[in-house]
Amino acid sequence: MGIREQLTPEQWKALVNAPGAAATFVATASGGGLEVFKEVFSASKFTQEIAGKSGGSGYGSLVDELIAAMKGMTFEEAKANAIQYQSQNPADIRAEMKRLVAEGVAVIAGLPGADGFKKWLVDMAREVAGTKTGGVLGIGGQAIIDEQEQAAIAELTAMMDL
Repeated sequence: MGIREQLTPEQWKALVNAPGAAATFVATASGGGLEVFKEVFSASKFTQEIAGKSGGSGYGSLVDELIAAMKGMTFEEAKANAIQYQSQNPADIRAEMKRLVAEGVAVIAGLPGADGFKKWLVDMAREVAGTKTGGVLGIGGQAIIDEQEQAAIAELTAMMDL
């Protein structure tokens, strides 16, 4: 029995939304709209890269199964599983992202592969923070993890007891 079959629809939704919430939490720690977009996109690219590795992602079967399920979703399934954010205020959105990560981590607590899932979220957060931003038309940008992003990564790491 796969992970999806072991979870309620609400738990599945929380698990599916946790990676995007972690990426958005870090991406919104500093920077503006275009930079946030580029950073969140880098989380997707990171996930695609690890999914393409022979022998699995390196984060365990839980992450491998989740990534495969997410890749196999139809547009309608993805839309049905997407969380509708409640706030437009950036500070409130960040709090909501953190809550979504916590909910996803709570779903997998005690399951085999939970630590690999947490490590994947933190590594993804680091990838997001290290995304090259700034410059003009993509030229001259820098891949620097600033204080706000580092604090966001530390907050996620502490929240997940890593």
